[in-house]
Amino acid sequence: MKATVLNKTLGYSFYETYTMLKKRIKQNGFLLLHEINTQNIVAKQGIIIPKLIQLLFFEPKYVGQIMENDPLAINDIPLKFVIRNLGNGHTEVSFQNPIGNLQDYNLDEEMLNDLYRRINQLLNF
Repeated sequence: MKATVLNKTLGYSFYETYTMLKKRIKQNGFLLLHEINTQNIVAKQGIIIPKLIQLLFFEPKYVGQIMENDPLAINDIPLKFVIRNLGNGHTEVSFQNPIGNLQDYNLDEEMLNDLYRRINQLLNF
Protein backbone atom coordinates (compact mmCIF):
# COMPACT_ATOMS: atom_id res chain seq x y z
CA MET A 1 0.00 0.00 0.00
CA LYS A 2 1.18 3.54 -0.75
CA ALA A 3 2.48 5.24 2.39
CA THR A 4 0.37 8.38 1.91
CA VAL A 5 -2.93 6.49 1.54
CA LEU A 6 -4.85 6.22 4.79
CA ASN A 7 -7.91 4.10 5.39
CA LYS A 8 -10.58 3.80 8.01
CA THR A 9 -13.10 1.00 8.49
CA LEU A 10 -16.51 2.19 9.58
CA GLY A 11 -19.30 0.16 11.15
CA TYR A 12 -21.91 1.53 8.77
CA SER A 13 -23.42 0.15 5.61
CA PHE A 14 -22.09 1.31 2.28
CA TYR A 15 -25.13 3.48 1.61
CA GLU A 16 -25.03 5.07 5.10
CA THR A 17 -21.34 5.87 4.73
CA TYR A 18 -21.76 7.24 1.20
CA THR A 19 -24.73 9.41 2.18
CA MET A 20 -23.12 10.73 5.35
CA LEU A 21 -19.81 11.59 3.64
CA LYS A 22 -21.55 13.51 0.86
CA LYS A 23 -23.54 15.45 3.44
CA ARG A 24 -20.51 16.16 5.66
CA ILE A 25 -18.36 17.30 2.71
CA LYS A 26 -20.94 19.95 1.83
CA GLN A 27 -21.69 20.94 5.45
CA ASN A 28 -18.02 21.55 6.20
CA GLY A 29 -17.31 24.08 3.45
CA PHE A 30 -15.91 21.72 0.84
CA LEU A 31 -17.22 21.56 -2.70
CA LEU A 32 -18.26 18.13 -3.94
CA LEU A 33 -16.78 18.31 -7.42
CA HIS A 34 -17.56 14.91 -8.85
CA GLU A 35 -18.70 11.43 -8.02
CA ILE A 36 -17.42 8.32 -9.79
CA ASN A 37 -19.34 5.07 -9.44
CA THR A 38 -16.47 2.73 -10.25
CA GLN A 39 -18.59 -0.38 -9.78
CA ASN A 40 -21.08 0.74 -12.45
CA ILE A 41 -18.37 1.83 -14.88
CA VAL A 42 -16.48 -1.47 -14.85
CA ALA A 43 -19.73 -3.49 -14.86
CA LYS A 44 -20.34 -2.12 -18.37
CA GLN A 45 -17.17 -3.97 -19.37
CA GLY A 46 -18.29 -7.21 -17.74
CA ILE A 47 -16.13 -6.78 -14.64
CA ILE A 48 -17.82 -7.40 -11.32
CA ILE A 49 -16.47 -5.69 -8.18
CA PRO A 50 -18.02 -4.82 -4.82
CA LYS A 51 -19.64 -1.39 -4.42
CA LEU A 52 -17.00 1.29 -4.92
CA ILE A 53 -17.61 5.02 -5.26
CA GLN A 54 -15.09 7.85 -5.40
CA LEU A 55 -16.02 11.33 -4.15
CA LEU A 56 -13.82 14.17 -5.43
CA PHE A 57 -13.90 17.34 -3.34
CA PHE A 58 -11.92 20.40 -2.36
CA GLU A 59 -12.05 23.68 -0.46
CA PRO A 60 -11.66 26.77 -2.69
CA LYS A 61 -9.69 28.80 -0.11
CA TYR A 62 -6.82 26.31 -0.35
CA VAL A 63 -6.62 26.68 -4.13
CA GLY A 64 -5.61 30.33 -3.78
CA GLN A 65 -2.90 29.44 -1.29
CA ILE A 66 -1.63 26.63 -3.49
CA MET A 67 -1.52 28.86 -6.57
CA GLU A 68 0.49 31.47 -4.66
CA ASN A 69 3.04 28.98 -3.32
CA ASP A 70 3.40 26.21 -5.91
CA PRO A 71 0.89 26.01 -8.79
CA LEU A 72 2.17 22.55 -9.79
CA ALA A 73 0.52 21.14 -6.66
CA ILE A 74 -2.80 21.49 -8.50
CA ASN A 75 -1.80 18.22 -10.19
CA ASP A 76 -2.44 16.42 -6.90
CA ILE A 77 -5.84 17.85 -6.09
CA PRO A 78 -8.83 17.57 -5.76
CA LEU A 79 -9.02 15.38 -2.70
CA LYS A 80 -10.78 12.05 -2.97
CA PHE A 81 -12.55 9.62 -0.70
CA VAL A 82 -12.74 6.05 -1.99
CA ILE A 83 -15.72 4.31 -0.39
CA ARG A 84 -15.57 0.51 -0.59
CA ASN A 85 -18.15 -1.96 0.61
CA LEU A 86 -16.67 -4.61 2.91
CA GLY A 87 -19.98 -6.36 3.57
CA ASN A 88 -21.58 -7.25 6.89
CA GLY A 89 -22.46 -3.61 7.59
CA HIS A 90 -18.87 -2.36 7.27
CA THR A 91 -17.36 0.06 4.80
CA GLU A 92 -13.80 1.22 4.19
CA VAL A 93 -12.98 4.82 3.34
CA SER A 94 -9.51 5.60 2.02
CA PHE A 95 -7.89 8.88 1.07
CA GLN A 96 -4.53 10.50 0.38
CA ASN A 97 -2.97 12.14 3.42
CA PRO A 98 -2.45 15.68 2.09
CA ILE A 99 0.57 16.23 4.34
CA GLY A 100 2.46 13.33 2.78
CA ASN A 101 0.96 13.55 -0.69
CA LEU A 102 1.73 17.26 -1.13
CA GLN A 103 5.06 17.34 0.74
CA ASP A 104 7.12 17.62 -2.44
CA TYR A 105 5.62 21.03 -3.22
CA ASN A 106 6.49 24.37 -1.69
CA LEU A 107 3.29 24.62 0.36
CA ASP A 108 2.57 26.05 3.78
CA GLU A 109 2.83 23.33 6.42
CA GLU A 110 0.09 24.93 8.52
CA MET A 111 -2.31 24.79 5.55
CA LEU A 112 -1.56 21.09 5.00
CA ASN A 113 -2.07 20.32 8.69
CA ASP A 114 -5.38 22.19 8.65
CA LEU A 115 -6.51 20.31 5.56
CA TYR A 116 -5.56 16.97 7.13
CA ARG A 117 -7.43 17.84 10.33
CA ARG A 118 -10.54 18.84 8.39
CA ILE A 119 -10.51 15.64 6.33
CA ASN A 120 -10.34 13.58 9.51
CA GLN A 121 -13.27 15.51 10.95
CA LEU A 122 -15.34 14.44 7.95
CA LEU A 123 -14.74 10.81 8.91
CA ASN A 124 -15.70 11.15 12.57
CA PHE A 125 -19.22 9.79 12.63
